[in-house]
Amino acid sequence: MVSTNELQQKVALLKAQVQVHYTDIEEVESKRLGELSIFAHKHFKEVLEKGDILEVVSDRIDFTRPQEGYNYNKELLSLRFNQDWKTGIADKVNTSFYSSSDHSVYELKRMILLGKVGQIVLDHHDNILKDRNDIIAQFKDSLNDKFKDKYRLEREIGEIEKAIREIENEDLVAKAEVYGVDFKLSDDISVRELPTLRVKFDREINYIKRLQIISKTTSGKSANIELTVMTYSWNKDLEMYEYKEQTIEVAKVRMDYIRTFLQYYSKRISAS
Repeated sequence: MVSTNELQQKVALLKAQVQVHYTDIEEVESKRLGELSIFAHKHFKEVLEKGDILEVVSDRIDFTRPQEGYNYNKELLSLRFNQDWKTGIADKVNTSFYSSSDHSVYELKRMILLGKVGQIVLDHHDNILKDRNDIIAQFKDSLNDKFKDKYRLEREIGEIEKAIREIENEDLVAKAEVYGVDFKLSDDISVRELPTLRVKFDREINYIKRLQIISKTTSGKSANIELTVMTYSWNKDLEMYEYKEQTIEVAKVRMDYIRTFLQYYSKRISAS
């Protein structure tokens, strides 16, 4: 049987491969973004004023401009490409911009920009789409292949990590059967933070400090358990309420309840 250490080493190797794919994808996307930026400036550079910046991504071109009182460029207008979610190929250029009742020079100049960009889109709509779609198509296969490889590795990592959790959980169940498991109680963890176990569909037991599996049913689907719990009761001698340990036995607790409980609180189990 493969050990969890071997599986964890395999996960580490696969994650390193995923990181390589991330780097490759970033490089291809960076090249594509460079081509898209050249495309955007080819069609709209003539309408830009000093300080204007075209912010370009695969499905959008944002026209931004500095404004007094702002420490960033303000978006004036956005061209959005209505693209197919599978292929990335667009069939329409949509515009998006805000309305304003401000009559400042800044807003009046923005209106001029909107008109100029609108005229270019009207006159060259098909060419704009073609140039943009050609770039998307140019990089499509390369990106798809790299993403498929990355997703395949991530799925494999997920399956191995699931197997590790299952092995670790079964180890905890075995420990609970042979030795019992104790839950940490320190200065950082109050009694009220001790675990809670569902023992029946309508019953839970709180403040569990220790769990021991005493025996299992013939089917192995349920177990009789012994719990050490902290109870809050009145101490007549001290005339005050205090927490005391109490040991109780509970019959026929479903093993899936126990497994879920041990897995959820695994980091709280004492090493000893």
